[in-house]
Amino acid sequence: MARRHYTVAEVENLIPRLEGIFTQILQLRVGLRAIEQKLERAGVTVEQDEEGEDDLPAAPRAPQPPETPDIRHARAVFRGFYEALSDGLEQIRAIGGEVKDLDMGLVDFPGRRGAEDILLCWRLGEKRIEYWHPVDGGFANRRPLDERIPRTPSRLD
Repeated sequence: MARRHYTVAEVENLIPRLEGIFTQILQLRVGLRAIEQKLERAGVTVEQDEEGEDDLPAAPRAPQPPETPDIRHARAVFRGFYEALSDGLEQIRAIGGEVKDLDMGLVDFPGRRGAEDILLCWRLGEKRIEYWHPVDGGFANRRPLDERIPRTPSRLD
Protein backbone atom coordinates (compact mmCIF):
# COMPACT_ATOMS: atom_id res chain seq x y z
CA MET A 1 0.00 0.00 0.00
CA ALA A 2 1.39 3.39 -0.97
CA ARG A 3 2.22 5.78 1.83
CA ARG A 4 -0.09 8.78 1.98
CA HIS A 5 1.55 12.18 1.77
CA TYR A 6 -0.08 15.20 3.38
CA THR A 7 0.00 18.82 2.31
CA VAL A 8 0.41 21.64 4.78
CA ALA A 9 -3.28 22.58 4.48
CA GLU A 10 -4.40 19.00 5.12
CA VAL A 11 -2.41 18.79 8.35
CA GLU A 12 -3.51 22.28 9.42
CA ASN A 13 -7.12 21.15 9.05
CA LEU A 14 -6.33 18.38 11.57
CA ILE A 15 -4.84 20.72 14.21
CA PRO A 16 -8.09 21.34 16.15
CA ARG A 17 -8.63 17.58 16.37
CA LEU A 18 -5.00 17.01 17.39
CA GLU A 19 -5.30 19.66 20.10
CA GLY A 20 -8.40 17.98 21.51
CA ILE A 21 -6.79 14.55 21.51
CA PHE A 22 -3.59 15.84 23.13
CA THR A 23 -5.49 17.77 25.79
CA GLN A 24 -7.15 14.51 26.78
CA ILE A 25 -3.90 12.52 26.57
CA LEU A 26 -2.04 14.95 28.80
CA GLN A 27 -4.84 14.89 31.37
CA LEU A 28 -4.81 11.10 31.31
CA ARG A 29 -1.04 11.07 31.86
CA VAL A 30 -1.45 13.21 34.97
CA GLY A 31 -4.07 10.75 36.23
CA LEU A 32 -1.84 7.78 35.39
CA ARG A 33 1.08 9.26 37.32
CA ALA A 34 -1.11 9.97 40.35
CA ILE A 35 -2.51 6.42 40.39
CA GLU A 36 0.97 4.99 39.80
CA GLN A 37 2.26 6.87 42.85
CA LYS A 38 -0.69 5.67 44.92
CA LEU A 39 -0.01 2.06 43.92
CA GLU A 40 3.71 2.40 44.66
CA ARG A 41 2.96 3.87 48.10
CA ALA A 42 0.78 0.79 48.71
CA GLY A 43 3.73 -1.43 47.75
CA VAL A 44 2.30 -2.51 44.39
CA THR A 45 4.98 -2.93 41.73
CA VAL A 46 4.42 -0.87 38.58
CA GLU A 47 6.62 -1.35 35.51
CA GLN A 48 6.67 -0.60 31.81
CA ASP A 49 4.61 -2.62 29.36
CA GLU A 50 6.21 -4.77 26.67
CA GLU A 51 6.53 -1.87 24.21
CA GLY A 52 7.98 0.43 26.87
CA GLU A 53 5.44 3.15 26.09
CA ASP A 54 3.73 3.56 29.43
CA ASP A 55 3.48 1.97 32.80
CA LEU A 56 1.14 -0.86 33.67
CA PRO A 57 0.65 -2.59 37.00
CA ALA A 58 3.06 -5.49 36.80
CA ALA A 59 2.32 -9.13 37.28
CA PRO A 60 3.52 -9.96 40.77
CA ARG A 61 7.24 -10.78 40.88
CA ALA A 62 8.03 -9.89 44.46
CA PRO A 63 5.71 -10.32 47.40
CA GLN A 64 2.81 -7.95 46.88
CA PRO A 65 0.55 -6.45 49.50
CA PRO A 66 -2.88 -8.00 49.96
CA GLU A 67 -5.26 -7.08 47.14
CA THR A 68 -7.49 -4.70 49.08
CA PRO A 69 -10.57 -3.05 47.55
CA ASP A 70 -8.58 0.22 47.32
CA ILE A 71 -5.77 -1.49 45.39
CA ARG A 72 -8.25 -3.24 43.08
CA HIS A 73 -9.97 0.08 42.46
CA ALA A 74 -6.66 1.88 41.78
CA ARG A 75 -5.61 -0.86 39.34
CA ALA A 76 -8.96 -0.61 37.53
CA VAL A 77 -8.72 3.19 37.28
CA PHE A 78 -5.12 2.91 36.09
CA ARG A 79 -6.10 0.38 33.41
CA GLY A 80 -8.98 2.62 32.28
CA PHE A 81 -6.73 5.67 32.01
CA TYR A 82 -4.11 3.63 30.16
CA GLU A 83 -6.63 2.27 27.67
CA ALA A 84 -8.08 5.75 27.06
CA LEU A 85 -4.56 7.12 26.49
CA SER A 86 -3.82 4.28 24.08
CA ASP A 87 -7.06 5.04 22.25
CA GLY A 88 -5.99 8.67 21.86
CA LEU A 89 -2.65 7.62 20.40
CA GLU A 90 -4.48 5.28 18.02
CA GLN A 91 -6.73 8.15 16.91
CA ILE A 92 -3.63 10.13 15.94
CA ARG A 93 -2.22 7.14 14.03
CA ALA A 94 -5.58 6.64 12.31
CA ILE A 95 -5.53 10.17 10.89
CA GLY A 96 -1.98 9.64 9.60
CA GLY A 97 0.14 11.14 12.37
CA GLU A 98 3.04 9.58 14.21
CA VAL A 99 3.53 10.73 17.79
CA LYS A 100 7.22 11.45 18.29
CA ASP A 101 7.19 12.91 21.80
CA LEU A 102 4.20 12.62 24.08
CA ASP A 103 5.42 15.16 26.64
CA MET A 104 6.05 17.81 23.96
CA GLY A 105 2.92 16.94 22.00
CA LEU A 106 5.04 16.34 18.91
CA VAL A 107 3.48 14.70 15.85
CA ASP A 108 4.87 14.14 12.35
CA PHE A 109 2.92 13.62 9.14
CA PRO A 110 4.45 12.27 5.93
CA GLY A 111 4.79 14.89 3.22
CA ARG A 112 6.75 15.68 0.08
CA ARG A 113 9.29 18.33 -0.77
CA GLY A 114 9.66 18.02 -4.49
CA ALA A 115 10.55 14.34 -4.99
CA GLU A 116 11.85 13.95 -1.43
CA ASP A 117 9.86 12.24 1.32
CA ILE A 118 9.78 14.47 4.40
CA LEU A 119 7.88 14.80 7.66
CA LEU A 120 5.66 17.80 8.34
CA CYS A 121 6.20 18.60 12.00
CA TRP A 122 3.53 19.83 14.44
CA ARG A 123 3.96 20.60 18.13
CA LEU A 124 1.14 21.12 20.60
CA GLY A 125 0.46 24.85 20.83
CA GLU A 126 1.35 25.59 17.21
CA LYS A 127 -1.66 26.86 15.27
CA ARG A 128 -0.09 26.26 11.86
CA ILE A 129 2.36 23.92 10.20
CA GLU A 130 5.54 25.93 9.82
CA TYR A 131 8.26 23.27 9.96
CA TRP A 132 9.42 20.09 8.31
CA HIS A 133 12.38 17.77 8.72
CA PRO A 134 13.96 14.92 6.76
CA VAL A 135 12.58 11.44 7.38
CA ASP A 136 15.83 10.43 9.09
CA GLY A 137 15.94 13.66 11.13
CA GLY A 138 13.97 14.73 14.14
CA PHE A 139 12.84 17.76 16.08
CA ALA A 140 16.39 19.13 16.23
CA ASN A 141 16.45 19.10 12.41
CA ARG A 142 13.25 21.13 11.97
CA ARG A 143 13.44 23.62 9.15
CA PRO A 144 10.99 26.33 8.08
CA LEU A 145 8.63 25.44 5.22
CA ASP A 146 9.80 26.51 1.78
CA GLU A 147 8.28 26.84 -1.70
CA ARG A 148 9.03 23.20 -2.59
CA ILE A 149 6.52 21.91 0.00
CA PRO A 150 2.94 21.88 -1.29
CA ARG A 151 0.51 23.92 0.78
CA THR A 152 -2.65 22.51 -0.84
CA PRO A 153 -3.45 19.32 -2.77
CA SER A 154 -2.85 19.44 -6.49
CA ARG A 155 -5.70 18.74 -8.88
CA LEU A 156 -4.20 15.30 -9.51
CA ASP A 157 -4.37 14.31 -5.82
